Amino acid sequence: MKIAVLSNVELRASLDELRRMNSEVEIYTPGGYGVWMQELLDENSQLVLSAPELVFLILDGTSLFESFREDEIESIFETIKSFVEKHASLHFFISEIDVWNRQILPNDELDKGELFEWKWNRAVYTLASSFERIHAFKLKELIESEGRKAFYNDKLWYLGGIRYSSLGHKKIADEMEVLIRAYRKQRKKVLVLDLDNTLWGGILGEAGLDGIELADVKEGRRFKDFQMRIKELKDTGVLLTICSKNNESDVMEAFEKHRHMVLKKDDFVRMKINWENKLTNIKELAEELNLGIDSFVFIDDNPAERELIKTSLPCEVPDFPIDTARLNDFAWEIYKRYFYTLKVNIEDVKKTEMYLKEMEREKFKESVANLEEYLKSLNMKMKIRKLKEEDVQRAAELTQKTNQFNLTTLRLTEAEIRARMSNPNYSVYIASVEDRFGEYGKVLLAFVKKDYSSKVAEFENLLMSCRVFGRYLEDQFVGFIENELLKEGIQQVKARYIPTAKNKPAQDFFDRLGYEVETFENGEKAYKLDIRKAGERHGYAFVEYEG
Repeated sequence: MKIAVLSNVELRASLDELRRMNSEVEIYTPGGYGVWMQELLDENSQLVLSAPELVFLILDGTSLFESFREDEIESIFETIKSFVEKHASLHFFISEIDVWNRQILPNDELDKGELFEWKWNRAVYTLASSFERIHAFKLKELIESEGRKAFYNDKLWYLGGIRYSSLGHKKIADEMEVLIRAYRKQRKKVLVLDLDNTLWGGILGEAGLDGIELADVKEGRRFKDFQMRIKELKDTGVLLTICSKNNESDVMEAFEKHRHMVLKKDDFVRMKINWENKLTNIKELAEELNLGIDSFVFIDDNPAERELIKTSLPCEVPDFPIDTARLNDFAWEIYKRYFYTLKVNIEDVKKTEMYLKEMEREKFKESVANLEEYLKSLNMKMKIRKLKEEDVQRAAELTQKTNQFNLTTLRLTEAEIRARMSNPNYSVYIASVEDRFGEYGKVLLAFVKKDYSSKVAEFENLLMSCRVFGRYLEDQFVGFIENELLKEGIQQVKARYIPTAKNKPAQDFFDRLGYEVETFENGEKAYKLDIRKAGERHGYAFVEYEG
């Protein structure tokens, strides 16, 4: 991955640290650290010619304040916005600023640097909230968390123009790595939580409902704040589950009746509250959610339970803080390390609701006579359209996270997806699905590469979220695409299946649709079909095209 870093101070130590953490990153920096504005204004600058996916603009607020006036901030942000609009393939990270202007002033006189800082930081978040590819780099937050005297280094500044301490450079590099992971959609999906001495203090079965530590004051406040942070995690799209050795009736009473309980029953997509071993319970959670255990993070105060899971499953198991006064920080560490996200989309907001609706579907399925009756009674509707800008974030997430029904497991960034959208030889289709119980969101995606001269098209990749397995939606999705290709003069369609450890559910899909298949020794398959002879694809959804 190629990134560019612009700054008004020396950041070499931060970038060297980033390279040590991430050997895949290629970093462009301009010849001098004071030329960041020229790089944005010059259409033929080395920044433009280097064609990065990400641009980080990391600015020291004190130096910025010395170089610009408050009334120039709006002009600077117009320059940034114009640059991003002209380069549709990149994401732009703009730093907050911290102005440490140690001017000697009377007590009651406001430092003008603080006004400059406030106006700049407000402009960062205003632009980020209104522009999909602009994001904040939380530099001031980093400085505040460590303290100015620890983050800055006056001696290095006066000797060599190096503003930040070694700690400061390390924190900047860490933050860049977090943001790169978030951009690449490398976040986990499921948080598995213990209860006793984890979501509340004490053992519920022994202390009783009124005896556990959960309150607005003292020790109980630690656990209440922790629950608040977990609830916020859930609101970013993290799936919450419970894995606890406890009496289920006691736990349900606590969720319903304890007045300081922040998390409620409906915040969890699954609960394993029993006396079975947690290894078995987590395996069952993965099977019920149809998600890989490597997308799970397990939180438990008991070192023995953590060691069992850590040594038995490909699950992330962070150390629980010995001092529960650190629970608030611990929640933030979990978020930054495993679940960090740049922006939240509608699928994230509704993710828990979607999984709870799936439980309703499963109960309903048990009441009907057979699968066909069940699928017909769902009243499914599938809306298909060519990919739009508003779909790009979700499409990138699907390519990065979908493992089971994923024909070639081609992982794409938002920039790579946009490049295909603008290429006339590509068609990118996405489909959203809903039924009588609610919405599934955008769950099917296809990249089709076309050669009009030979009248041949190929599925570069086809993938589907596990939310809609077993409903024949993929058949109708491909059937719709085949018909669209026929309208464009395409006569033959090709596809491939590249086996992985997880995508076995997709291995026979095109066989089922009647494509000619060639199987190779390594398990790969090559498909082709004269779509003029293709029959109607079987399915149970009403298909609507949103042209």
